[in-house]
Amino acid sequence: MALHNYFHRLATLCRRCPRHTWIPVLMLFAALACAVLAWTYFLESMRKKEDQAYAETYTRVDGLARSYADRVERTMDVLDRILLHVRYDWNISKGQTKLEGAKEAGVFPADSVLVVSIFDREGRALTSTAVSGDAQFNIADRSYFQFHRDVQQDTLLVSRPMMGRTSEREVIVLSRRLIGDGGRFAGVVIASMRPEFLTANFSEATYGGHGYLGLTGFDHVMRAARIGNANFTPHAPASVAVFTPDPDTPHGATLLDGKQWFADGRSRIVGWHQVEGHPLTALVGLDEEEALARFRAAGEAAAAAAYWATGAFAASALIAAVLLHLLLKRKSESEAARLAYRAATEEGEDGFFINRPLRDKAGNVVDYLVVDCNQHGAEMFQLQRDQLIGKSIGNFYEGRLKSEALMRLNEALHKGIHQSEIRVTRRDRLKAAWINYKAVRSGSDVAVTIRDITESKAHLEELERRGNEDALTGLPNRYWIQNYLPSAMARVRDASSALALLFIDIDGFKDINDALGHAAGDDLLKMIARRLMNHVRPQDHVVRLGGDEYVVLMEQVHGEEEVILVADRVMASFGERFQLSMTQHAIGASIGISLFPRDASDAQELLKHADIAMYEAKKNGKGNYRFFQPHFRDAVLQKLNSEIDIRRAIEHDEFEMHYQPRVDISTMQASSLEALVRWNHPDRGLVSPLEFIPLAEATGLILPLGELIIQKVCRQISEWSTHGNLLLPVSINVSPRQFNESDILFLFRSNLERHGLNPKLVQIEITESVMMQESSRSLDMLPALRDMGIKLCLDDFGTGYSSLSQLQKIQFDVLKIDRSFTSEVEKPEGRALIASMVTMAQALGLKVVAEGVETSGQLQILRELGCDEAQGYYFSKPVPAAKLPGIAADLRRQDRTATG
Repeated sequence: MALHNYFHRLATLCRRCPRHTWIPVLMLFAALACAVLAWTYFLESMRKKEDQAYAETYTRVDGLARSYADRVERTMDVLDRILLHVRYDWNISKGQTKLEGAKEAGVFPADSVLVVSIFDREGRALTSTAVSGDAQFNIADRSYFQFHRDVQQDTLLVSRPMMGRTSEREVIVLSRRLIGDGGRFAGVVIASMRPEFLTANFSEATYGGHGYLGLTGFDHVMRAARIGNANFTPHAPASVAVFTPDPDTPHGATLLDGKQWFADGRSRIVGWHQVEGHPLTALVGLDEEEALARFRAAGEAAAAAAYWATGAFAASALIAAVLLHLLLKRKSESEAARLAYRAATEEGEDGFFINRPLRDKAGNVVDYLVVDCNQHGAEMFQLQRDQLIGKSIGNFYEGRLKSEALMRLNEALHKGIHQSEIRVTRRDRLKAAWINYKAVRSGSDVAVTIRDITESKAHLEELERRGNEDALTGLPNRYWIQNYLPSAMARVRDASSALALLFIDIDGFKDINDALGHAAGDDLLKMIARRLMNHVRPQDHVVRLGGDEYVVLMEQVHGEEEVILVADRVMASFGERFQLSMTQHAIGASIGISLFPRDASDAQELLKHADIAMYEAKKNGKGNYRFFQPHFRDAVLQKLNSEIDIRRAIEHDEFEMHYQPRVDISTMQASSLEALVRWNHPDRGLVSPLEFIPLAEATGLILPLGELIIQKVCRQISEWSTHGNLLLPVSINVSPRQFNESDILFLFRSNLERHGLNPKLVQIEITESVMMQESSRSLDMLPALRDMGIKLCLDDFGTGYSSLSQLQKIQFDVLKIDRSFTSEVEKPEGRALIASMVTMAQALGLKVVAEGVETSGQLQILRELGCDEAQGYYFSKPVPAAKLPGIAADLRRQDRTATG
């Protein structure tokens, strides 16, 4: 009906206009109608072609998934036959099967991705194609071993990806049960392979540059995945989300949104087929953009042509729009008001009012008259329409309320529009609590719409409350305290009072979370929140910052005594054990306290200083509290500045090497050198390694520093060789972190090759702590370094926890007795202790070096005890390379003095 009236008005206006006005308008509508029809046909045609392109891609990806599933099935069958063959051989040989060398003999595929092993009923390795027969490792904790042990089924089991015990790389294990006499469980035979073996048939020509291959289990765990040339596993970066089709749907295809399923954000059409006989699903994905590239290129070309074809219509539309604007501008004020009223009332949710300004003799607006309104608008004021129409604003409001209402209407009258959100009071006579008020000039009147936004405002307030509340504990969160703290500090400043922050960190929370699970950890956090609330003052705020960190905010504090009282109560609250998973657990807390305005000038600084004080509490044994002291911050800053200083020193090559000789006690000749790093600080001069090595170790800077030391020592040996100097082996200290976090084998090999050095000229000194790191790479690296020809020295012997079996296993060349024992050698107890060390080392075939020799008496006793070499200030302090030639003469003089 409204559209019919509009065309009727337009026809009336056209009849009043000359022909050269309304004919172009009719031509515009005809052109637009043609354009709409043409574009409708074009878009429908493109949609059908797109549907066809998608259908073809779905068919193709289904075929590729079927092919990939068949290949996986064949692979699993081949590997199962291998396991059955090995089990058969194990049975007929009565457990004497040996797999070592089987690959080289051609019994198994030579591909390095496959390892076959046999384990006994206790999970101990009996034989394997990967390691020697005496390798000691156990798989009793593996889930596939426990399955075969506990379940009386002879079935092939395909494991989830896990870290291989021998390869230390991601593997998938296929296993079968070994059956002993009477059908009893006798162990397992396994074949482990790298996950990427299952995606090795990826071809860019088939799958595209961004194609996807994946293999998942019915257990919703990814076995292998590949995108392009990159392989991914559950323990690799999460570039592929696990998409597991319903096992009741053996095959199919779907479009996966890239933002949800893939880290590269590229959507893919993924097809799947279940692997026959195995609880596995093979997935193949074609990149949507690549798969539809040809169709979209054609579509873009067609669209460009269509745009050009409709260009002529745009000019006509613009001209017609101008003409239409001129026509509509001639409408009367009454027509405009009527249309505005109709448009507003059609929505049905707003109160609508037409207000006409009432002016005095000078033309100033003194009030507004309600000339019309809709029924909903009257009901908002709890009136009927006839009770509202014809009344002025002054009939309902007076004083401040009237002046505010007139101000809003006057702004709309002069500026064209006014819009605001208004909180309603009881005197406003409206039923709503909040309204959206919009006034628009309409001719000489002002059209007003009022919408009740009480519910939306309440919703926003609820969202704001949730944004400031920790979802787990119901306490205020970090966002709340960051916003609240500045205003609280301002109030404290105005009241000349103080404010305290207690930064609480839970001791032992991580152990509970790891041992009992996240659900128990969440329960513990909620219990802690309740205890804190019960042990602070009623006016204090307890805040959870996140993780296991809480803050207690104390306002209007008048002295440390009040804070200490609350801190003691908080500490006491942790004295009672926490009931978790039917057991009692002792949990402690460390608290750091900062005061405003004494310790900080702003909120961030106050939080930071409380955090620093908390770490000081932890450093002092945990389970206590500390008030912030300026030197706490100074210590943190000093550590940070020292770290920056060391990093700069590495970049500017401020480190230099000093060398201390090791002396053969029998000949008093230097037998080798130990390289010791010194920091030549531009301001402080030579800095002892005791100052910077521990910090470098803690911050990881030991890695670039250690690399720099290796380079310098190898370069120095090369220079001695070039100038014809007597070459002595040089030992380099290597820390545990270098073994675990850098490729130490590559560093030594590359530097030796770069300078053309004989590996026998380099030795490595390690401490006993390296041997104790069973999971580190050091136990694999040490034999490889020794195979290169580099001798291994066990440094500071006697200060750690090394065992005889470890000394035998790693095969050291040199044992260096720590200086703390050498200093006591002139005492009977010290002499006996070193004698036992020498006897043990000689039994193991190790050369013995005594460190820290400072007197001739110590040297004489060490000679009597059969010690091979000595090192210490008695012979020489560590000196730069340029001063080494003079050491030989000094040693000869010392020899003559010692022998009389």
